[in-house]
Amino acid sequence: MPLFPARDGQSLHVRILGRGQPVLMLHGLGMQGRDWLPFVLPYLRRYQFYMPDLRGAGNSAAARFNQADVFHNHMQDMEDLVSHFGLQDFHLVGYSLGATTSLHWHAHGDFSPVGRYLHIDQTPCIANQPDWAHGLFGDRQEHFFSQLRELLVLLDAAPDHGRIANLAAGMREAVLRQLTHILAQVAGRPELHSAFRATSRWSGLWARLLPVAELADIRAYLQAYLSGSHDYRPSAADFPVPATVITGARSPLYPAEGQAAFAKLMGARHVVLPRSGHVPLMSQPLAFTRALGEFLADTES
Repeated sequence: MPLFPARDGQSLHVRILGRGQPVLMLHGLGMQGRDWLPFVLPYLRRYQFYMPDLRGAGNSAAARFNQADVFHNHMQDMEDLVSHFGLQDFHLVGYSLGATTSLHWHAHGDFSPVGRYLHIDQTPCIANQPDWAHGLFGDRQEHFFSQLRELLVLLDAAPDHGRIANLAAGMREAVLRQLTHILAQVAGRPELHSAFRATSRWSGLWARLLPVAELADIRAYLQAYLSGSHDYRPSAADFPVPATVITGARSPLYPAEGQAAFAKLMGARHVVLPRSGHVPLMSQPLAFTRALGEFLADTES
C-alpha cells in the first residue's frame, strides 16, 4: 500500500486499485479506505481508485491531528495526496466525514482539480441554525449534543495523550459507557449500548474494538461537531462542478429533507435510497453500487 507525505512530515496510507480515470474516495468517521473495496471492484477496468485512510484511521492511525479543525486537517491531507500523485480532473466521492471534508475543501482549498463530485448522506451545516433545522439528528440535536458535551467533560478529566484502553479501569468504563451510548444512536443500533452494559467488565476489550480509540482524536472530533462553526451552504450555492447527492431515506443522523434542499441549492442530481439508513453501503449495497457506477460513467438520467 503506497504512502504519501503530508505537509507536517507525517505519512498517510492510500490504497490504489484499477486503471483509467482517477477517483478519490473519502470514507466516513470510524471507517477506512478498505471499506470501499466491494463497491469499486466492478469498475476497476475503467477507473483508478485512490482510497486513503484518513489521518487517525486504519493504517494512518498513528498520524495525529496537528490543528484544531479536523476538517481543515483532512482537507490539507487530501490536497497533499492530489499533489503527490499529480491527480487532475478526478472524480471525488465523499461519505459522511469525507463529504464534510469535501465541502470544506471546496470552501477553503484548491478545488480546481476536481471534475465531478458525489456527496453521500451528509448535511452542509452540522449545527441547527435559525434558517436550518436539518443538522445532525435534526430536531433531536440538542439532546444529542448534550450527550457529546457529557463525553467531552469526561475526557477532559482523562490524560491528554494515549488510548482509551490505557485509562484506569473506572475512567475507561465511564468513557466507554457514554461513547457506546452515542455510537448506538449514530448507528441506529441500541443493542450496541445494551451489549456494553452487559459486558462492561471486559471494557479493556471493548476499548480495543473501537474504530477511533485515541483520546486526542475523540476530543478533536467532539470539538469540531460541537463548535457550530461550519456552514457550507454559502459556498455550495455556487458549486463549480457537476454533483450528485445520495441520501438514505431512513438516515437517523441527517434528515432527508435537508439533503434534498442541499441538492437543490447546489444544482445537484438527487438519488434517494428508500430503504437505506446513514450507511447506504450496508443498508442497500447493490443499489449503492449501481448509483456509484452511474455517477462514475456520467450516465445518470
